[in-house]
Formats: sequence, structure tokens, C-alpha cells
Amino acid sequence: MKYPYSKCHNLLNVLTIILVVLCCFTACIDEGDRLYTNIRAFFWYTRVITTPPLHRALGNPGQFCKITFEKNGRYVFASPNGESYVYTPTALDQYGKPEFVAGFIVGTSGIPDLTGNFYSVAFDLVCPNCYRDNAIPRKCNFDSKNHTIVKCSLCSRSYNLDNGGIVVAGKSGRPLYRYRMSYAPARGVLFIQN
Repeated sequence: MKYPYSKCHNLLNVLTIILVVLCCFTACIDEGDRLYTNIRAFFWYTRVITTPPLHRALGNPGQFCKITFEKNGRYVFASPNGESYVYTPTALDQYGKPEFVAGFIVGTSGIPDLTGNFYSVAFDLVCPNCYRDNAIPRKCNFDSKNHTIVKCSLCSRSYNLDNGGIVVAGKSGRPLYRYRMSYAPARGVLFIQN
């Protein structure tokens, strides 16, 4: 059976529109997935209110806290100005053992989102470029002059914590690994996962 040209042309137009719409949906999904890394992470902490460096970082725009884990199991929370707090986990804390590459950087971005709200973020402490290229879990450190910048001492890249962890100095590269995070200020509970 032969179809007239107009019916065939209309069918092609409809199929083209469906294909374009499907491509748009997959592009949106792909872009959202790139915001967070696929590296496994887990951290549950219920004492934010009694941990000064972390509490300050989660409650004030432009403030960040580095979370590291000692071999003896203790958690170390350190602010960029050198203030630190050490927490010895209880047996209950060991039930959900932290998972990370080199530790965490947690805080509140100093740049508001499109709604005007400041949002909390969690990054891995590892330099993603050294880790990916050389399998070296090199920890980044706060810049001494600008506390919203962290630097890798191996590759000399600097990352901006206020701007999604992108490289702002040194050779171009990947941004910091970002994790999903939730924080309940009234209860003082922080949850990081991926």
C-alpha cells in the first residue's frame, strides 16, 4: 500500500519530535548525575551541635570544615584557622563505619543558589586528579589566605569550595568529588552518602 507524501512526511515529523523530546530528557538526567561522584561514601554523625568547627561550617555561609579519620578510629574535625575537635566514636558509631577516599570537606557555600538560599555541600578531601591519574589519595589542604580554597600539594591545583569544587588555579582538571548530604540543624545530625 502506498502512502501519500503528506502522511509519510507527517509521520517523519512526529517521529523526529519524539526523538528530540527523548534526547532532552536523557540530557537532563545525565547532567544531574554529573553533579555527584559515583564513588562510594558514607558518614553518619549525630553530634554536630557539640562539635564547634563542624557546627560553625554548617551554619554560616562561606565556612568549611575538614573531617579526617585517624587509624585508631577517632574523627578529627578541623577548621581552616587551625581549630580542631577530636571525637572518639562509641560502639554504636562503629555500626555505620565511615567510607571515603581521603576524608571529607563539609560546609556552607558562600554563594547562594538561584532561590537566594545558601546550601550545604560535602566533598571528598582527596585531589580527584591525582587520585584518578596516579591512584594517589593525596589530601587537599585549606589555603592559608582564602578559606574557601583547598590546594593539592602534589599537582598544585586549587579548588573553589564556593563554586562546586572546580579548579581555579593550576592545570585544568576535574572538580572535587561531591557527595550527597543532608543536615538536620534542630537535631544536629549530618548524613553523607553516595
